[in-house]
Amino acid sequence: MKFKTVYSIFGYMFIGCFFLWLICGLGYKFLYNDKVEQSRVELTQALNAYFPREQYMITSEVYEANRRTLLSKGLAIKIRKDSLHKDIKSIKPISGNWTLVDQTKTRYVYENELYRVYVTKDPLNDGYIVVLARNNWLECKCQYKNVQF
Repeated sequence: MKFKTVYSIFGYMFIGCFFLWLICGLGYKFLYNDKVEQSRVELTQALNAYFPREQYMITSEVYEANRRTLLSKGLAIKIRKDSLHKDIKSIKPISGNWTLVDQTKTRYVYENELYRVYVTKDPLNDGYIVVLARNNWLECKCQYKNVQF
């Protein structure tokens, strides 16, 4: 009789833990993914607005860039060189109030109050990689010399 009581206690604990795990997991999946997807859509719209296909020869769809900052993930596109955009200085956002924050031979960094744009030369293809990320206080404090994409 005591063994059945012990088994039933462990059984109810297992069922309770399983349902708790299920509720937390599903809640995290639906609530968190919704925010991530909303942020991704917002960044995609901003990227398409600042670098329109009519103005630049974009060779890829929007994809996630592996940025190594703490809070933001960037979305990126690849731009092919053409007669209007032969050097890295000519690749910059079209509309908005942008300021040039940092520049090297292979990278230009622009920012406004909402976003930060990293323009780098694409070492594999003859073109450029443009990464758009949300501008936050952590990015403003870090050094850009060693930022890798």
